[in-house]
Amino acid sequence: MSLASYTALSVTAVAMSQGREDLRGIARVEWASPHGGLEESSIEDLLQWLDRTAGVAYVQEPDGSRGPRIHAVGVRPHRYIRSNPDDEAADALLMLPRLHSVAPARRASRHRWAGRQGGWRWTTGTRARPLV
Repeated sequence: MSLASYTALSVTAVAMSQGREDLRGIARVEWASPHGGLEESSIEDLLQWLDRTAGVAYVQEPDGSRGPRIHAVGVRPHRYIRSNPDDEAADALLMLPRLHSVAPARRASRHRWAGRQGGWRWTTGTRARPLV
């Protein structure tokens, strides 16, 4: 099932971007549907679900009860989730169990030399010539 199938869910665990331990570092969430199944979603998918539906998400407490409500905060493209508007360091999301870390996305270099293949030399014109 997907997030769109639900109106409420409980976040049970988080995966952090490698090297991050703050709310903005949450990259994926594991969540329990009201029927008890566990699923995972990217933080982007969860943010879209919170923004576009009437759905609500909560932090699941260690005893399985429903904890604080999760809100989408920030300005695009720097949106993230949080459950405690007063103290980020004490946010219940940061107390959840951790899934495996997520490596940061590798971004393609925008430098014009980035696509150059070995064995080719760029000359002053627009054409490349093989090295001899």
